[in-house]
Amino acid sequence: MIYRRLIQWTGGLLLLGAHVLVTSLASAGSAAPTANAKVPFGVALDGKATRERLAAIERELDLELDLVAIFTQFPEDPRHDNFPAEQLVAIRDTDARPVLTWEPMHVQDGEEHILPASAITDGTYDPYLRRFARGVKAFGDPVLIRFAHEMNLIRYHWGEATPETYGPETPERYREMFRYVVRIFREEGAAEHARFAFNPNAESVPSPEHDSDAAWNRPEAYYPGNDKVDVLAMDGYNWGTTQTPAEHGWQSQHQSFRTIFEPLYRTLRELAPEKPIYVLETASAVEGGDKARWIEQAAATAMEWQLAGVVWFHNDKELDWRLDAGVEDTALDPLRRMQGGSGDAREESPNDE
Repeated sequence: MIYRRLIQWTGGLLLLGAHVLVTSLASAGSAAPTANAKVPFGVALDGKATRERLAAIERELDLELDLVAIFTQFPEDPRHDNFPAEQLVAIRDTDARPVLTWEPMHVQDGEEHILPASAITDGTYDPYLRRFARGVKAFGDPVLIRFAHEMNLIRYHWGEATPETYGPETPERYREMFRYVVRIFREEGAAEHARFAFNPNAESVPSPEHDSDAAWNRPEAYYPGNDKVDVLAMDGYNWGTTQTPAEHGWQSQHQSFRTIFEPLYRTLRELAPEKPIYVLETASAVEGGDKARWIEQAAATAMEWQLAGVVWFHNDKELDWRLDAGVEDTALDPLRRMQGGSGDAREESPNDE
């Protein structure tokens, strides 16, 4: 039987039992925090969260879930209500905290339709936003909301109806859209429970580092401001050697957790030193490297940085991203120790080999 800790949220801090998980207020270059810092762990699900599914995942992984992330899209009709109340209750019944990835788009005939920022800021979706905010308020417990996540990827082009208009004006539209949604929640009295996350991807596409015309597409350009953001978050994946130019249009390579996240971690820490930082989507492919070693280094780095939580994309989708795919059960021991705050989450430096 997995021993379960009581988890409470107070403001931007996550309390684990009698221990307070304090996020580092120092810069990324400061001295390493205490070795026994606990880092909550969870999974992101493709599909619905049910009590049965979550219980099965905990049994299979022999890991308790502190966080569970789900995905919800905006409806085409602003009068429609799709608030995922049952899923939030199922997550709470598992003694985990819900992370709600809220995407301003709808899918019709298999095609994604991204909402332009104006469809939100001109009041068209006010009825939907207010119902959703009231749903969070009625739920009664904190919900971490990833509104329009990974905004620095043309894949989503949040705030723009088409990828063609994704450009230098996009960050301003995004900021306006984000602020508008937060204001609606506050007007509905949901601010106590809705914890809004600013959640860019670890790598921007198009990339300012590789395209001189993409200097505008930096995560910090999208930041809505300290008064509108409760927590910071990062997404990033190790694709290993699974992607090739011939088949996918790019060449992937094995990268450690630290290599993937450190540049964005430093950017976010400088952007808002007082706010907690999560990794709310990550996973590693098996191909091209040692996945067990990758997990070990990820746990060590998460503890070193005192992350507020790490969420694994536990799904067989583009790749088999499931946490236990291709590794022995012992490969998950560093995550178990990370949850418990053990100083033995790593046996050696988490830096790249």
